[in-house]
Amino acid sequence: MSVTSEKGLNALPELLAPAGSDEALTAALAAGADAVYFGGSAFSNRMRAKNFTDDGLTEAIRRVHGAGAKAHITVNTRVRDREMDDALRLAERILGGTEDERADAVIIADLGLAREIRARWPHAVFHASTQTSLGSLGDCLTLAEAGFARLVLPREFSREEIAALIRELRGALEIEIFVHGAHCVSLSGQCLMSYFCGGRSGNRGECAQPCRLPYRVGEIDLPAEAALSRTNAGERRQTGKKGTPTPLSLADMCLAGRISDVLAVGVDSLKIEGRLKSPGYVYGVTSIYRRLLDERRDAEPEEIRALEDLFSRGFTDGYFAGRPGSGSMAGKPPRGEEEKQKQSGKSANAETPGLAQMEKEAARRAREHAERIEAGEKKRLSAVCTVRRGEPSVLVLRTGEEDGAVIEGRAEGQIPGEAEGKPLDGPSAARNLTKLGGTGFELDPADIAFEIEDGLWLPASALNDLRRRAVEELSRKAKPEAGSDPSAEKPAGGKRDYAPYVFPAPPPGSETIEGKTGFCPERCALDVADAGLLEGDPEVVRGILNRFARVFVPAEQAGRAREVFDRLKLGTGESLPELCADLPPFPMACEREMIRTLNEAGIRRIRAHGIGGARLAREFTVDLSFRGNVTNGAAAMVYRDAGFSEIGLSPELPSGGIRAIARLCPVSCAAYGRIPVMTLARCVLKEQNGGCRGAGGRRDFWKTSYCRGSLTDRMDERFPVLGAGNCVNIVYNARPIWMADRLDQLDGASLRFCWTTESPEEMRSVLNRYETGSPGEGRRIQ
Repeated sequence: MSVTSEKGLNALPELLAPAGSDEALTAALAAGADAVYFGGSAFSNRMRAKNFTDDGLTEAIRRVHGAGAKAHITVNTRVRDREMDDALRLAERILGGTEDERADAVIIADLGLAREIRARWPHAVFHASTQTSLGSLGDCLTLAEAGFARLVLPREFSREEIAALIRELRGALEIEIFVHGAHCVSLSGQCLMSYFCGGRSGNRGECAQPCRLPYRVGEIDLPAEAALSRTNAGERRQTGKKGTPTPLSLADMCLAGRISDVLAVGVDSLKIEGRLKSPGYVYGVTSIYRRLLDERRDAEPEEIRALEDLFSRGFTDGYFAGRPGSGSMAGKPPRGEEEKQKQSGKSANAETPGLAQMEKEAARRAREHAERIEAGEKKRLSAVCTVRRGEPSVLVLRTGEEDGAVIEGRAEGQIPGEAEGKPLDGPSAARNLTKLGGTGFELDPADIAFEIEDGLWLPASALNDLRRRAVEELSRKAKPEAGSDPSAEKPAGGKRDYAPYVFPAPPPGSETIEGKTGFCPERCALDVADAGLLEGDPEVVRGILNRFARVFVPAEQAGRAREVFDRLKLGTGESLPELCADLPPFPMACEREMIRTLNEAGIRRIRAHGIGGARLAREFTVDLSFRGNVTNGAAAMVYRDAGFSEIGLSPELPSGGIRAIARLCPVSCAAYGRIPVMTLARCVLKEQNGGCRGAGGRRDFWKTSYCRGSLTDRMDERFPVLGAGNCVNIVYNARPIWMADRLDQLDGASLRFCWTTESPEEMRSVLNRYETGSPGEGRRIQ
């Protein structure tokens, strides 16, 4: 099926394959990946993968370039200040070498680390990881202004939302999407479940995958005091039974059957998830998507079955299709005999190859590649042909040598004219550019990337001349003169000098709350998960509110909260804290409309979750929520410079890090309550209970969902689940944070108190205990 997109008829998106090992890297290249992403032994968000040593990274990058592909290196964990120098040493390894040793892009999640790398290696190309949780237009424009080349979108975006974003960006930032592989049930970068349950941070590459475990869905009836008195995680009692549902385990993404739609959207890169998968899986999945892209068509049923035989928890296109609540999103557990057959390499479907056969095929293709090189066959080229209005036409040819070096031949030619008849397109240009008989090179039309503006024309003679001069340049470089030493440009031992990390100094005139300690209103803010919590006994609620300087409610409930505030003030003459709004956790198209409405409602302070929040809210005082995952001083200054007033710090940051960053700028941290540990773009309560008790409404954030429920794990820990509008679910930690007797460890920071499931009377009791510094059994910030 032919597809025309805004990027032009002949422009295929990059096919980006995973490599968690050297063998998987070979498989990805043999299968035809345009680019491969992989990581080192540290700071990579798949630390359970085999990954690459420092020396192995350099060699792997050279090999990828030698195959005519690109190397995207993952440095996508959150970094603490004491780790920054180690992260910079990794950056030096992948960015400080010769051209053929340098990463084509760094996939990065920590904006502070990105700032430090940019200051030392200005040529670095950054791709913002999906772990940044970014996706609004403001986020994208701010990233582009900061020098980022690409954003990996969250998986939760629908086709329509992706297309709308690309239209609004107008080429300011490349967009990459996932097309195949495992789904994280939570918005990427916003899952703290693994950390709070077992101390293994998903934001630092250590996820223990608690989402794949069984949970019982039930009512929310756990009193706060009962939660506080629960035993510690190591002493929990296991009660889960075989057959308990796994409501958080999603089916795998598969857009192979939607390739025509994917191409029509106009994204720049298609990403296959799977750095923990085997070489056979990488080869099989990549080769199928390579074929579908080259033939510009959707997968046939037998190709879908082949993908299932490689690995599948069931396939879904739910998010892309705009159906996040559909039953097809639910994942399937390992399937008895069929799973055993796959493990042994036998296919459950006689028409498709099993995984073991695909492993053999990947190894065979790798051997054939080596044999072709030894036999002296023609060197395969890749090419980029650029034809733009008013500029010389350009052709770049690339090939790889045995030692892994990348050789490039570049030629500039005739300036194109306006087409009077049929304009120049990719297929017609390829007919001239691939005529390489007698040169020792070969060029397949599928290996040519065209950037041809509409309505232009070049004669065949100009294309032939462009090809000839590019081949001459390539041949000359491939045979260096005697006595030349390509390694001379690299210092002995590969060591280079770069400035070590220095903790930022406070900006002149910066304000902090250092010196304010203890439990006092001026340093405390109350986060109210549901405005309905404010509608209890007026005297009790008024007493709670007056212990805080600010009260944050979900933005979609700001009107309801304002009405409650007005009633509480009526006839009393008492002042109440400032009413503020928390923006929704998912990037969304109606953000501007929401901000206008909040302004009209008298809200003057909001809390945003992404770097673009300040950009879209110039008329407000804007704080950054904990969802920004700030774990170092450099990141805090990035957000401060972007215009945020107060910086929310990651709940995973130890107290020592909190105090250090508090000396730079105003910061906040959680002092009490249940922390959101998962943010879901689908309602597990509706799916499990067979009905919706909220309003829902796809991407309509003014319709409030009042769903309330819980998930109980196999250790009998109960995690509250609250609706948040638009059928979004927020899963909260089972045991509240408790720091009443240790507030001195948080000196210098504003304190956040999270009111989620407690009754007003329970919340009043909690605050009374904080005033007296009473110890408790909740979670501690270390």
